[in-house]
Amino acid sequence: MNPLAIKEDGKTLGRFGSLPRLGLRQRFRNLRLGKGAAHRDQTTTDLRASEARFKGVLAASPDAVIIVNDAGLIEFASDRVTDIFGYAPGELADKPIEVLIPERFRGAHLDQLKTYFRKPTTRMMGSGLFLWGRRKDATEFPAEISLSPVAMADRAAAIAAVRDISARRALEALQQKAAEALRESERRLRYFIKYSPAAIAILDKELRYLVYSDRWLADYGLAGRDLRGLSHYEVFPEIPDRWRDIHRRALAGETLRADEDSFTRGDGRVQWLRWEVRPWFDTLGNIGGVAFLTEDITDRKRMEAQLLQAQKMQAIGQLTGGIAHDFNNLLTVILGNAETLLDEMKDDDAHRKLVEPIFAAAERGAGLTHLMLAFARRQALESSTFDLNEVVTRMNALMRRTIGENVEVDLRLTKSLWRVTTDIRQMETAILNVVLNARDAMPQGGKLTIETGNVELSEDYAAHSVEVIPGQYVMMALSDTGSGIAPEILDRIFEPFFTTKPVGKGTGLGLSMVHGFVKQTGGHIQIYSEVGHGTCVKIFLPRAKADATTAVPSAWTPATLATGTESILVVEDDPHVRLFAVQQLRRLGYSVTEASDGRSALQEVARSGAPDLLFTDVVMPGGMTGSQLAERVGQMAPGIKVLYTSGYTENSSLHHGRLDPGVHLLQKPYRSEKLAHKIREVLDL
Repeated sequence: MNPLAIKEDGKTLGRFGSLPRLGLRQRFRNLRLGKGAAHRDQTTTDLRASEARFKGVLAASPDAVIIVNDAGLIEFASDRVTDIFGYAPGELADKPIEVLIPERFRGAHLDQLKTYFRKPTTRMMGSGLFLWGRRKDATEFPAEISLSPVAMADRAAAIAAVRDISARRALEALQQKAAEALRESERRLRYFIKYSPAAIAILDKELRYLVYSDRWLADYGLAGRDLRGLSHYEVFPEIPDRWRDIHRRALAGETLRADEDSFTRGDGRVQWLRWEVRPWFDTLGNIGGVAFLTEDITDRKRMEAQLLQAQKMQAIGQLTGGIAHDFNNLLTVILGNAETLLDEMKDDDAHRKLVEPIFAAAERGAGLTHLMLAFARRQALESSTFDLNEVVTRMNALMRRTIGENVEVDLRLTKSLWRVTTDIRQMETAILNVVLNARDAMPQGGKLTIETGNVELSEDYAAHSVEVIPGQYVMMALSDTGSGIAPEILDRIFEPFFTTKPVGKGTGLGLSMVHGFVKQTGGHIQIYSEVGHGTCVKIFLPRAKADATTAVPSAWTPATLATGTESILVVEDDPHVRLFAVQQLRRLGYSVTEASDGRSALQEVARSGAPDLLFTDVVMPGGMTGSQLAERVGQMAPGIKVLYTSGYTENSSLHHGRLDPGVHLLQKPYRSEKLAHKIREVLDL
């Protein structure tokens, strides 16, 4: 039974809405139907009370209640239509329902209304029935409706409850926008975490993984694993106890950090980290778990170690070079005068036996200072362009004799090897030094493999190696199967006077000389070793700018001292070295003048005229170098011959120890025969 049906004594007297054009009070008044006055008065009272209750229900309803018949006409409208549609209820009587619908929907709505009345059903509010309403002022609003069929005597009708959901839709729109913003924010956060350059992981209170970055997986050897939901202790079962304490403190609200800390990965590699562990809080302000932020600083630590080692080697090199320079001046005097004494004592065997050890010791000292200068990158390099394969092949027989029959030599030389430009004799000495170390590491025999190849050192490789310039290099690797080198001393292997050999078995300058020579050439050297398995020394020399091979000067062995009568100006700040040079040159027949520095040398040239040859030290006091002096004298006497001498070669006339074209150098210490030959060589150009 429809709730709007009107009953009396259990019989239905009529239905609300069956009198479409009359007000409620008039309709109820006409239902007296001939009853007695008292009875009629009671019925009227009951109907009025029912009407009052019904109006109260309608007034309390947030919805506008409208009765529409199957012709689409409005038969009743509650007072709430005024608030929602802007019409007074009486204005809508007998009006088509389309007046409350926007024009663009009216045609479709009429069809829907006809369809509904063919099979009327109850549709509850919130069941998804949604439409747009049109107010009296033509504005539109979103609405929800419920429909309930009403039984009429001669027609079908329906009660529609209409609810303005503008505010709700606005709120839903705001909520949806907020939800979308939240989702977007979460997406950005996850994107940031996933691709962050730092290793980030967010865990819940049980230390189960919620979110983590790709860098986290990469840094800890977990690439390809899905950690979501896994416990941190499942992922790192060997985690130290101190980290468990860190987790506990973070979950208690502490923020902990360390600028440097070591961590051993699952693959055994030691990793250096900068890390921070802090709690994160949920929306209620409670601790929801912990967040890890770590940065892999292993490369930085390695670069710092390389830089410290390079700085240490540079400092040792400066000290070594300075000592070698001063010793070369002393050795020049000792060697030169010892040589002169020996020449004067041809028939005095007793005294020769006293001088010969002096000469031999001085020569040995000269050899040591030469190695020290090589380490300090201050030796003079007489560069030529050559094929390294040819050098190795030529040295093969010598190497086999040097290392003995119990060591196998295996040459693996790359065809079409790029050429290099450096001092070929120093290259041979470097190879021989490495070979001798390999021999000593294999006293019971073994195998020495020498490989060559063309390589390109990338920007990334150079970024992780101090003093390496990216580019094309010729690589030579010398690998032995010897005893190997312990990791704790591997970094010191290139230091001068450091050796793993027993006392008296080596100077500790062999590998330091190789290191200095390679660095002076602009190359790179790397050593790999494993105790019990052997050592590999890799030498990288820059590819020559031109592939043409240049001739290598042959060694010169004079039969007699070269003499002459030309004029020579000797400029040397060390008085003992200057005295020796002047005496030897005068013995050879030259006309010699002398000066102690650049200023006095210019005064001598101004007073006596330009000599045939300027023989000058490179580094001198007084603010004028040998090359600057030569330039000034050349302006006074164009075309003058110049011969430089130096205890080391880090100066303005040389480029990292490599002689400029047309520049001639006699390196200290020098003997009389070498001085005589070099002077004659330059004068005869």
